[in-house]
Amino acid sequence: RRTILVTGANKGIGYVTIEKFFSESTPYDIILTSRDIKLGEKAIETLINKYPNSSNTLIYHQLEVNDDQSVDNLVRWVKESNKKIDVLINNAAIHYSKESNDEQKRYLIKTNFLSVVNLTEKLLPYLSEDAKILQISSFLGQLAYQGPKLQKGLTDPNLTQQGLIDIAQNIIEITSDFQAIYPAIEPSYPASKALLNFYVKNFLPAKLKPNQQVYAVHPGWVQTDMGGQEAPQPLEEGADNIAYLTSLPYKVDPEINAKLIADRKVLEF
Repeated sequence: RRTILVTGANKGIGYVTIEKFFSESTPYDIILTSRDIKLGEKAIETLINKYPNSSNTLIYHQLEVNDDQSVDNLVRWVKESNKKIDVLINNAAIHYSKESNDEQKRYLIKTNFLSVVNLTEKLLPYLSEDAKILQISSFLGQLAYQGPKLQKGLTDPNLTQQGLIDIAQNIIEITSDFQAIYPAIEPSYPASKALLNFYVKNFLPAKLKPNQQVYAVHPGWVQTDMGGQEAPQPLEEGADNIAYLTSLPYKVDPEINAKLIADRKVLEF
């Protein structure tokens, strides 16, 4: 019986992902996390009422990825519960669809990249021997959507993880040459996903055990608060790629490990 932890899961892609797992026959222990306790508990209540005969268990724990105390509380709870997480789905993220100011850019980079790295690495000791990490990314993180400065920084053959962090912390200057390419209107969201992609590609695999694997996952451009109603795909489709990767054998596949996955296929970074 596998244990799945999903961040940012009281609505949107996180919620429909948990609903897909909870509604199906494969038994899971599912941990739903959210910033707001009331909204998270309401999400669990809704799912249990909708699927009263589910063979899965559904547990709630509060998590604000940008709050160190909240992160540490979750990590301590996982440790003390003697659970091993089999699938870690880092879904929590924010997005600005229009122009953003410098403060908003820094906050987005922290939420979508720096805090994801922090949470992932704090949870590494509590992953099972053959665990999967799904970092929810976006096709907007591909190099083609980034400005020349960020492209150069990410493709530097001498780039280290600290160098990647330094890029994130200097995101205002690094993205100053960004040119909008629809649907990437402002620079910080594409940059945050590009940083996450290169963390998955170049640095996280070396921290994993031999039978553990990681993916950067593009769930699709779906109709969520983040994706907007102009998105071409219904919300329910946002769970497909995630569920597909979760269902694959718990054995490292070099064809997809540490790759960007969209529509069940590998995309170029």
